[in-house]
Amino acid sequence: MTTEKKNAKAAGAATPKKEHVPTLIYIGPTIPQISLLKHRIYRNGLSVECEKLISVIPGAKQLFVTTADFADAEKRLSDKTSVEAVMYSRVFAAMKEIN
Repeated sequence: MTTEKKNAKAAGAATPKKEHVPTLIYIGPTIPQISLLKHRIYRNGLSVECEKLISVIPGAKQLFVTTADFADAEKRLSDKTSVEAVMYSRVFAAMKEIN
């Protein structure tokens, strides 16, 4: 192995790997006060608006689902006893408090 290859290999090992941030989709109600739209996609983590919603209603984090879970989560919204449906109702009821 040449010196260049050894240095390149060592440099590659020294660089930290980026943490994988999953793509999330918001399945809650649209909240115009904070410009949060239903079915909005977040590729690089949640926005400040999302964090604001979660700070007011911690359980609202359940309304941010991975793309792999999106279809199932949408189905669970129609089940009034599911976590997603309960959180959707809570967020909808609290929309006036969110500024």
